[in-house]
Amino acid sequence: MGKGNKEWTSKQFKWTKPMEHVFLEILVEEAQKGNKPSNSFRAVSINRVVDAISERFQVQCDAKHVENHLRTVKNQWQIICKIRGESGFGWDDNMKMITCDRATYDAAVMAHKKYEPFLNKSIDDYDEMVVVVGKDMATGSFARTFTDIDLDDGNEDSMPVDCNNEEAEEVRTNVSSSGTSKRKRKSGQESLVDEQIKFVGESGTSKRKRKSGQESLVDEQIKFVGEQLGKIANALEKFTADNTSQLYEQVMSMEEEGFDEDFLCSVLDYLGNHESEAKLFLVKNKKHKKIWLHKFSQD
Repeated sequence: MGKGNKEWTSKQFKWTKPMEHVFLEILVEEAQKGNKPSNSFRAVSINRVVDAISERFQVQCDAKHVENHLRTVKNQWQIICKIRGESGFGWDDNMKMITCDRATYDAAVMAHKKYEPFLNKSIDDYDEMVVVVGKDMATGSFARTFTDIDLDDGNEDSMPVDCNNEEAEEVRTNVSSSGTSKRKRKSGQESLVDEQIKFVGESGTSKRKRKSGQESLVDEQIKFVGEQLGKIANALEKFTADNTSQLYEQVMSMEEEGFDEDFLCSVLDYLGNHESEAKLFLVKNKKHKKIWLHKFSQD
C-alpha cells in the first residue's frame, strides 16, 4: 500500500467531545441493562461502544481505546468527588457545576492544576458519569444503600451520600461528635464505625473506671457502635420514604405534558423496582423526561 493511501492507525486515534458523548450514552444504557455487574463493564458493552464509534465517526476504534478512556473518565470522577469533599466549594445541581469564589479558585488551581477544568463551569455529561463511573452514588435525593455508608471498601469510584443532604450531614455530625476523633483512611477519612471496632480489638478485656464504677471498655465500645448504626439505619429509612414521595410527584407531574394517568402509574411501578433508572429519571429536566416516557411507552 502506498503512503498516499495510508490507513487510519491505532496510534492516530483521538477522542473528541461528540465521541465522548456517544461513549457515555451507550455505557449508561448498558449499565441499565445490567451489563455492569460490579465496577467493570462486560465485554459486550465495550464492543458496542467500539462498533458505534468506528461506524459513526469513520475511525478505527478498538477495545483498548474504550477501556483506556473509561479509566480517564474514572480519574476525572475521582477529582470531581475530591473537590466536592473539600471545604470552600459549593455545588449547583441545576448547572452541574462546582462553585467557589475567586480567592478559593486561585488557591485551588495553584495547588492542584488538575482542578481547573471542573471549577465554576458546567461539567459535561455529569449525569451520565454518575451512572457509568459513580458506583451506587446518590444523586438528587437518592441515598446510597446501608452497606455503602462508611462501611465500604474505599472504592475509588464511590462518593459520599448526597453532598447537599442536610439529614445525612446531621447523621455524620452525630457520629463524629460522639467521642472518638476521625482517623485517615487509605482514600480519605476512616469510617468511625471501623475505628470503633478497631479500638475494641486493641482494648482486649481491659477495663476503665466510670461514674457508676468499673465497666468493661469492650462492652462500652460495642454499645456505642450499635447506637451509631441504629441512627444511620433510622436516617436511611426516612430517606427512602422521602425518595418515594419525590419520585411519585415528579412522575405524576408529567400528566400536565399530556401523558395518561394510568400510563404514569405504570411508569411509577416500573421505576420503583428499578432504582438506577429512577435515579436518572429524577435528575432529568422536563424535556428529557418526556423523551424517556415516549420511549418507555413504545417498549
